Amino acid sequence: MECLYCKGPMVEELMDYVVKRNGVELRLEDIPTWVCERCDATLVEDDVIEAVEDMLDHLDTVTAGTEEE
Repeated sequence: MECLYCKGPMVEELMDYVVKRNGVELRLEDIPTWVCERCDATLVEDDVIEAVEDMLDHLDTVTAGTEEE
């Protein structure tokens, strides 16, 4: 894969992603992320972003007490 910014080579690494939800900081570990070897730009693929968003949406549903069975 080629970096969108500097056209350098990108390698896939597992990185942590930190997000704040409802005043709480959550750390998601080992998120597959492309990292440029030249400029350190990062890129997360669409399917990974969708999976993270689904997890966060599910967490919101569970914490609100409205999870359907």
